[in-house]
Amino acid sequence: MHDLVTIGDIKLDTFVVLPEAHLQCSFVEREKACFLCLEHGAKIPVEDFEPQIAGSAANVAVGIRRLGFRSAIYSVLGQDATATLARARLREERVDPRYVKVLKHERSSYSIVITYKGERTMLAAHRPHHYHLPKLAPFKWLYLSEMGEDYEELFRDLVALVKRRKAKLAFNPGVIQLQGGIRKLAPVIRATDVLFVNKEEGHQLLNHRSGELDLRHLVTRLWKLGPLVVVVTDGSRGSYAFDGGEVWHLGTFPTKVVEMTGAGDSFATGFIAARMYGKDLPKCLRWGAANAASVISVVGPQPGLLTKVKMSRALRAQRAITAKEL
Repeated sequence: MHDLVTIGDIKLDTFVVLPEAHLQCSFVEREKACFLCLEHGAKIPVEDFEPQIAGSAANVAVGIRRLGFRSAIYSVLGQDATATLARARLREERVDPRYVKVLKHERSSYSIVITYKGERTMLAAHRPHHYHLPKLAPFKWLYLSEMGEDYEELFRDLVALVKRRKAKLAFNPGVIQLQGGIRKLAPVIRATDVLFVNKEEGHQLLNHRSGELDLRHLVTRLWKLGPLVVVVTDGSRGSYAFDGGEVWHLGTFPTKVVEMTGAGDSFATGFIAARMYGKDLPKCLRWGAANAASVISVVGPQPGLLTKVKMSRALRAQRAITAKEL
């Protein structure tokens, strides 16, 4: 029996921390856009260079395990060094790797994450794979996250499986899924217990330009798509949750931002863990905020993931920060 099985791509992220760079900012359609400028053809010194196993499914599987639950992951990898590193990493964190499939003559996904002043610029290569849902041992929750193209059959099978097993589903759509639009995602969203998106992704899902909807309208419109709970994160402005009752808002927990990769995954991990422990929405938001604050204080999406003991300490330290009705 697994408490949670995550589904999505595992990738190798190489983190490059720049001590110096140039930002060129302008306004595009009333939205501020900044461009990271490096001298073409130059040899650029870096502050740090570190490869880490990553991907939303891997991050959440590791995070949930640290918070006291049994986790497994389904992912498809190429027969390369990433597969070897991924399996070793999962075993190290006591995540069940039995559903990780390694395919000959294929390559794993890969990203270069350039960090400057705490913000990231990601160069990502998503490798195409054919996804086929394996026979899963009993589980309580599924966490469905980013993956490459050719995901539609898997999504249909997952919806049927969740209904048949009477399990709970958390969904955090990736870039490729969001590009597919609401028509492809609607059946999954209607079967979802907790939908996680950031503000920009929420607007994209509703086919609105970023910023067109205020947060109250955004979360309520997303909820009408069918999930039981909607969670929207908005960077330094905090997070929002709605289950058809009150819209709850929580600010961020104070921390020194080092690198932002994994902020959303760690928030989702904390929120889901609190939900699994039977906490209400305001407390779930606090668990998410505590986990995210820890993760962004170091480089990479997994080193800062909290254990249950460290989560308790973080929540006590920030007991004054509580969710408010919007």
